[in-house]
Amino acid sequence: MSNTIVYGVPQLQQNTTTGDIGYAQAFPTGTSISAVFDNNRGTTNSPESFLVPTLNSYYHFAIQQQLLAGFGLGPNLRFLRIAKNNQRISDEAFKLQVVTTVTQIANMYWDLVAAYEDEGVKSRSLEFARQALESGRKQLALQAIPAMDVMKDEAEEASREQDLTIAKTTLQFQELLIKNALTKNLDDPILEAMPVRPTDQSTMADATPQGPTEDMTVRALKDRLELGESDIDLENRRLSRDAARNALLPTVALTAYYGGSGLAGLQNPESHTISTKPTDFGGALKTAFNNSAPDYYVGLTVNVPLRNRVAKSDQYRAELETRQSELRMEQLKKQIRIEVRNAQYALEQSEARVVSARKGRDLAQKTFDITAKEQELGAGSNYQTLTARRDLAAAESTLVAAMTAYQKAKIEVDRAVGSTLEANEISIESAKTGMAPSGQ
Repeated sequence: MSNTIVYGVPQLQQNTTTGDIGYAQAFPTGTSISAVFDNNRGTTNSPESFLVPTLNSYYHFAIQQQLLAGFGLGPNLRFLRIAKNNQRISDEAFKLQVVTTVTQIANMYWDLVAAYEDEGVKSRSLEFARQALESGRKQLALQAIPAMDVMKDEAEEASREQDLTIAKTTLQFQELLIKNALTKNLDDPILEAMPVRPTDQSTMADATPQGPTEDMTVRALKDRLELGESDIDLENRRLSRDAARNALLPTVALTAYYGGSGLAGLQNPESHTISTKPTDFGGALKTAFNNSAPDYYVGLTVNVPLRNRVAKSDQYRAELETRQSELRMEQLKKQIRIEVRNAQYALEQSEARVVSARKGRDLAQKTFDITAKEQELGAGSNYQTLTARRDLAAAESTLVAAMTAYQKAKIEVDRAVGSTLEANEISIESAKTGMAPSGQ
């Protein structure tokens, strides 16, 4: 039912078709634009409608610029920049995990080398003890030496067997550790039983230690991944702080828009009026764009919040987080300086230990050679030779331990300086994909 006085019919019938297009775009400078283009076609059975159908066309262009709060690239690109920085932090964290893994594997490797070398020392020592026992038994059979000397030889052999057993089990354990670190699982019994042989044991025996010559602290402050992560995090804090400060400013927006409308349609014969409007949609468009019915506005909107407590609390929190991040950065720098110096001192100490152990090994070797020669000439006893051989084995084990400590000290220097990946020729891209670079 409808109002017959208003619409002129007891039952009003309307049919409307709409076709609208809209576009909106915001820019990092705090500028936003929008455009709309609305069109509709309406029909009705009311004689009070002047046009049937009624064709309406309307367009509208608007631009708004924030002048204080929300102005500039900082507050508008804040979250995009933070997201990109977080991706960089993830990349740095991945690199740091690679460095940590490489450092752990390298230390395991040199423990394996030390166990392998020590097992060789203990094997040679046991072999000599057995030769000495065999020689003593032959001399006892000839009644050239007392039985007590043979008993000492037997005790020496038993002691060397014990040392070799300990060295072998230690080597097996180190092999198990390195296989566990380098393989996904040890379910394969063949793999579990397979021995691991190091390839750099010659370095343990022949390398001449060389201390660092460059300013490692400067390099560490430039290359350490932890500092890179902390620096990116500090950048994020500063972005949030600047955005929080900007949010405290009043909102001042400059707005302008311009539009136009057009009307067209066929004259309703029942309206008893004469229409001067165009009769088709093209006429409506022409009317809308010929500035005959403009719609425009230019204005400045100012919004000053009173006691903006939410924005102030965000700003206080952002300031505090920024200062905490700056403090963590300085603490990390101090920690890195200490780590570099400590690694450098440890390298120098281990180098001195290697030099001392090598001299001790050389001296023990000469002492053993002289004692063995004396025994061969009948001027020395078998016990003296065994003692000299025991001292030589101890000196060789000491040298192995010293060289291991030196290699680990070099690994720690690389880690402290931030050159682990470079020293081991590791490509991060290869670490990400699990594939060696092309051409290798």
